[in-house]
Parts: sequence; C-alpha cells; structure tokens
Amino acid sequence: MKKVAFLAPSYPVLSETFIRTEVDSVKACGHPVCVMTFIKYHDCSEFSYDTHEIGANFYLSLLTTLSLAGMVRALSFIAKQHAMPKLSLFRYSLNLALQMRKEGVNHVHAHFAQHTCAHAITAAKMMGITSSFVAHGHDLYEAPYDVHLKVNNSNFVVAVCKDMEHHLKQINSDKIKLLHCGVKINEFPPPQSSSAKRHITTPIRLVFLGRLVEQKGLNYLIQSLHDLAQQHLITLDIIGDGALRSSLQQQVHTLGLSKIVHFLGAKSPHWVHHNLATFDCLVAPFCVSQSGGVDTGPLVLKEAMASGVPVITTDLMGCKEIVAPGTGLIVKQKDSQSLSHAIIEFIHYPYEKRQEMRRLARLNIENNFDALHQAKSLSHWIENCAS
Repeated sequence: MKKVAFLAPSYPVLSETFIRTEVDSVKACGHPVCVMTFIKYHDCSEFSYDTHEIGANFYLSLLTTLSLAGMVRALSFIAKQHAMPKLSLFRYSLNLALQMRKEGVNHVHAHFAQHTCAHAITAAKMMGITSSFVAHGHDLYEAPYDVHLKVNNSNFVVAVCKDMEHHLKQINSDKIKLLHCGVKINEFPPPQSSSAKRHITTPIRLVFLGRLVEQKGLNYLIQSLHDLAQQHLITLDIIGDGALRSSLQQQVHTLGLSKIVHFLGAKSPHWVHHNLATFDCLVAPFCVSQSGGVDTGPLVLKEAMASGVPVITTDLMGCKEIVAPGTGLIVKQKDSQSLSHAIIEFIHYPYEKRQEMRRLARLNIENNFDALHQAKSLSHWIENCAS
C-alpha cells in the first residue's frame, strides 16, 4: 500500500485532533504513514509514526531523483500563485519533496486549503507522486487563497460536509469527495443505561466545548440562560479557552450567572473522552463570524454523541448533517430566544426520553461517523489515484 505523508501547519494541536485521528485510522487500514509539519511542538515520541519538521534536513543527494518534467510542472503551478511568495513556496516545497523522497512517500495528503496545500501539490509534482487535501471552513469561507488552482492541481479534494461539497463541485465536480471527519468510537465509553432516575432537584448539566472565538456563538448561549436560569435548575460548564474569554466572563457577571456558569479552561482529549458522558447535553451555538469564519463539520458534536450525550446546535452547514432525528435539537444561528426554547424543551423531556436520546446519539456515530470506516474510503481513493 502507498506510504502516505499527512501535511499539517503545526502538529500536534489540541484543537485539531481530527488530523491525528485520521492519521491513526489510515495507518490502521494498512498504510505506512508519517506527518510533515512546519512547526513540531514536541518530540512526538508518543506516536507510532514519524513526525518531521519541514526544512529541518535538506537531502541534497536526492536532488537527482526529482525529474525535470516534474520540476517544470511544479514551477508552472508556482507561477500561477497569487497568495504566496513564490520563492518561499519553491524553497520549502523542494525541502518537503526531498524529505518525503527520503521517507519513501507515495502520496501526500494536506489539511487546509492554504499554504500546506500549496506546498503539498508543489512537492508532489516535483516527485511525480499523487496529492490530495481536505478543505475546512476557515480556508474556504474566511481566508480563501487560490482555491480554484489548488483544486484543479490535486488528484482529489475532500469536502467535510454537503454544503462544502456543493461549493467545491462548482470548481471541478470530478475531483470532489465527500467525507465527514470521524471519531475513534473505542475511545468513548458507550452510555450506561440506568434505572435510577435523577432527583427532581438535581440540575440539568449543560456543557460547551470549544475555542472561545466568535464563530462558536457562546455569547448567544450565555444570553439565552439569562431568563432561563431563574426558572429552571441548570448549570453550564464552558470547556476551552480563547480570545473572547474575558468578555464572556464579563457577560456572565453582568447577567448575574456566575453561580451557574463555570469557565473550566482547556482540557486534554483524555479528559474530554472520560468526562463528556457525565453531562446531560452539549450546547454548540455555532454561527458565521463577521469575517466569514464557520465550523463546517464540528468534531465536538460527534464526540459528544459518541459519549451518548444529546446535542443542541444550529442549522449551520455540517451541523445539520450530524444531528440525526432523536439525537438532539437544531435552532437558528445567532438566535438566543430559539436557543432558550430548545434548552427548555430538553429540560422538560421525561427522563426516559433523554436516556433514549443518549442511546440514539451513540448509535448515530457508530453507524455514520466511525473514523476507521471513514479512513477506508480515504484509503481507497489514495490507492486508486494515479500520478
């Protein structure tokens, strides 16, 4: 099977566990794998594959393994770029190509349709191997750079939701593949059925998990709790950190919600995997930011449901594809009142219904978003694309 190099801007990143999940899952399909990154945060000795920092080594002796025709194709691609410094793109791509040649790489798969993608395509052309990339919300809708050029010069492109698939197919319908990011089912213990009902005075425990940035819509969730908290027993734990933390804490204080809203900071994936199931509902009020930033297929929804936690989220792109009937509620984005009504509806569900939602949430992930199953599709596309 082809050896696959996964290209990421930096690795590993706490908020980008979907990349590590994909690497592990493709490796489980039988592919030799490695990761190429511009910034390596630690020695990565915990991983069962090699992680290389691009440019750390320059294998000059391997220059003769790069064909003249491949170099011409790479230079032609570079010349058409509008968003990147051409000399830098050539230099780092050459380093990347030689490093991948040293590692025996046959296919390079990049995450994000920005500089990582451009380097992957250029290096692949130099080497005469195949390339692909995964597009995400930021690089398509907030900061798109030469997307048409990158799509048309890759062997295939992965869209992570149907709306994105439709958008990219307008560029080149033959190259676009739909594949939702998956989760490792075995890392999330299945929900435990219990015949013991919670006491009527026990609060409903809501949780928010994600970066504290505009497109997560957390300010709308906090606003929705203002009147709600006076009538119902609820708590909200906010797991994550980010630029808006101070302003959100001020909002909580101003609205008098400090007793029920708790900022827990960022937590490790291990903590998330073992604690998500203790919550009653994950609330993910995602929205489109003023700059166009949007979550196209949020992994957190899948992780919550894998833990048997129902979700309340918005009608945004991939969100509406993830939440199956009986597993959660969907509301309009940027609508605190609709969010409040959905939370009240969930609170009023009988205990038995909430338990059934837990079961269906887990089943939905097992059937539709298992990482190994997703990786088999990606493996098939990689094996069957020709250079």
